[in-house]
Amino acid sequence: MKEFMLLIRTEGEHLQSLSPQAQQEHIQKVMVYIEDLMKNGKLKSAQPLDHEGTIISGTKGKLKDGPFNESKEVIAGYFLIQARDLNEAIQIARNNPVFESSSTARIEVRPIKILEGING
Repeated sequence: MKEFMLLIRTEGEHLQSLSPQAQQEHIQKVMVYIEDLMKNGKLKSAQPLDHEGTIISGTKGKLKDGPFNESKEVIAGYFLIQARDLNEAIQIARNNPVFESSSTARIEVRPIKILEGING
């Protein structure tokens, strides 16, 4: 099994445009998605991310204002999963309920390189 990072990209707080009932339905779908990944031994970690923060970039670690000043898009959360290969990781990402609640959501699927001596 290989590890993959799924980065959930949305435009701002994408759930705010939903009714309270639709928000609750979305949360239930996400919980079922997470439970299924756990049951199948695919999920290592998952968390939403706060929209606060900053991006450090450029020469000498110059700080940019705010984390998302050039785009409405934010990384809303992540899933660290295990999959046989990239194709399986993509299928896992496609099943994420975020696509039902946001027409602009995107998930970046990235294989994790394993370097000896890091994290164990």
